[in-house]
Amino acid sequence: MPEAAHAAITAGIARALRAVAPAPTLLEVGIGTGRIAVPLAESGIRVVGIDLARAMIERLHDRRPDTPVAIADATRPPFGPATFAGVLFVHVLHLLPDPAAALRAARDVVHPGGRLLYGGQGFPSSPVARVATLVREIVGELSGVALEPLAPHDRARDAFVAQARAMDVEPVESLLATWESDTTGRRLLEHVAGRVWSSTWDIPDSIMPELLRRLAGRVEALVGDLDRPLRFEATFTLMTADVGP
Repeated sequence: MPEAAHAAITAGIARALRAVAPAPTLLEVGIGTGRIAVPLAESGIRVVGIDLARAMIERLHDRRPDTPVAIADATRPPFGPATFAGVLFVHVLHLLPDPAAALRAARDVVHPGGRLLYGGQGFPSSPVARVATLVREIVGELSGVALEPLAPHDRARDAFVAQARAMDVEPVESLLATWESDTTGRRLLEHVAGRVWSSTWDIPDSIMPELLRRLAGRVEALVGDLDRPLRFEATFTLMTADVGP
């Protein structure tokens, strides 16, 4: 992500928090290595995190040792009611087994008038989506396993919208940054082989070699030279939902 885009994302999240509290304290669920949290802390937001990945938390503390982090499940944050001005999910909600339960738990630790926030990257017209469709088709051909047709990020977004409406709030979505990104057909194949995308985690190991063999031919037919740069627009959007009294 370019530096300018990252700065715009940090500023947008901070602005959304300061709209509900002049000196907000934020809980980031899935704080990880602090890619979002550290710039927010440097902008004056007090950030507390939870995560289950100890190795990632160690990397965070190498960067910013004073960041408070608890080893905790997203559905059971170890904080009392009305503790935070906001709870933020970035690139984690779609990985949780029960995103709705995590959102309900987040609502409970936000003070009245605070906000739930959900942010993530999007690739509206990227080759990633086309290759993901090919993967789903080939997996169906080989094993009969029907990978989820709804993209994981779409499922997470739907869960956030549903939680907001359960609170009688219509969520607000803002585009914080756009930038040009690129990949190659070969890199996309490597992502499938390495199960980088969460949508590939349910693919049976037994069919992976044949999947990759068939996929390579189809991707090459789709993009031509597997090493040719494929440029596309990437975006980062933020959805917010206000917590009432």
